[in-house]
This record gives sequence, structure tokens and C-alpha cells, in this order.
Amino acid sequence: MTLETRNILVGSFVVIVGALFLIYSSRGGVADVAGGYQLNAIYQSVDGVSVGTDVMLTGIKVGEVTKLAYVPDGHRASLTMRIDENIKLPIDSVAMIISSGMLGGKYIKLEPGGELDNLQDGDHFEFVQDAVIFEELLEKIVLDAEARRMKQIEKSVEETAEPKKSPFGSLLK
Repeated sequence: MTLETRNILVGSFVVIVGALFLIYSSRGGVADVAGGYQLNAIYQSVDGVSVGTDVMLTGIKVGEVTKLAYVPDGHRASLTMRIDENIKLPIDSVAMIISSGMLGGKYIKLEPGGELDNLQDGDHFEFVQDAVIFEELLEKIVLDAEARRMKQIEKSVEETAEPKKSPFGSLLK
């Protein structure tokens, strides 16, 4: 076997393995294979969330976001997620959009409620918490710090503008 033939065989093998991996990975996630049920939530802002975003319960992945849609009524976003069929959530559960860190991605965190009745396939979460946009939070912090700095400057200007009164009053005039 010549060197050229061996390189062609190795290259062909790599291409075939890559194609098989691509086909396998495009079949869908664990939630698609395992079945489950769909739940919906309506948010004012879903910044950083996309199809495939993880849905977590107590730090464990129990589903993923399967659909995002615009709701013209009130300019909101509808989010559909598929939850593992073994997970039962009370009807007063909360679906929150949480950041993984300052620069990390976002995920949906589920907080179970205390009701006895559970959400069923196709139900909507009554309680949601929108995504916190990091840039807006940073802007608020900077503006607050600027306002405090301006107050300190105004205070120091007022203190220097007023002449200091002598403790002896008019005796020294």
C-alpha cells in the first residue's frame, strides 16, 4: 500500500465519521428522544434564550426550549419548553430566566410551587421572571455612582462657600 493510498483511506474514514457525527447530533436532544410534555410561558423579555436552551430544576437538566414566538398582544415573547415526563410541577411553579454568570449563557430555572395540582401538557406558567439584561444593570450601577459623586461635589462646594464661624462670635471683630 502506497503512502498516497493510505492518506486517501484515512481521509475518507475521517469524512465518514464526521458525517455520521453530524447526522447523530442533528437528531435532537435528550428531551426529544425521551418524550415528555410541553409547557408554555409568556415573558416581556427573553434576551439570551434560544431554541435548545436548557431547562433546569434543582441544577439538573429536565428539558429544553423548543419554540420561541412573538406575541403581538402586549409585545411579548412566548416560549415553549419540553419537560421530561417523569417531572411533575405544581401549577403555581415559577419559570425564571437566569444567567449562568456575568458572561455566561442563560437558562430557564424552574422553582416548584406548593399546590397539589400539577401542570399538564400545553399549560402555561402563571408566574415567570424575565431575563435581566446585564448591560441595563451595569448602566443603573454607573448612573447611581455618578449621582452619588455629584452629591458629594455639591456638598463640598456648599461647605467651602460658607465662611466658618468663629467660636468666639463677634468678640474678635
